[in-house]
Amino acid sequence: MTHMEVINKLAGEMTRITGEIDHIDTYRWFIRQALDIGINHFTQNSEEIIAMTKAGVEVGRFKSVKDVEKKLGVRECNIHQVLSGSNHTAGGYIFIRSKDWHLIPRQTDPEELNENQFK
Repeated sequence: MTHMEVINKLAGEMTRITGEIDHIDTYRWFIRQALDIGINHFTQNSEEIIAMTKAGVEVGRFKSVKDVEKKLGVRECNIHQVLSGSNHTAGGYIFIRSKDWHLIPRQTDPEELNENQFK
């Protein structure tokens, strides 16, 4: 089956399911984009990995564990151990998923404290 045949078949299924025959060109466009950009881009959970110091200060946000490894030099397996809860730190950092951000106590920025005192 060719690339275009797959697009047409999927678009046809979408119009059948939704009953919106007028939108077949839109369905084709989205399906073509998904295939061109990559299915993973559309299906991947866009959850970020946050790196923090042991004091709770955010160092950076990363799209993947591999991205953390490249930029901070911490091995992937060690990052996964922190994310799974097996270890507390790796390479001197704490790693959490963005969905768990509210669960981690963080050090308050001293400038924020000064600003809030005058409000």
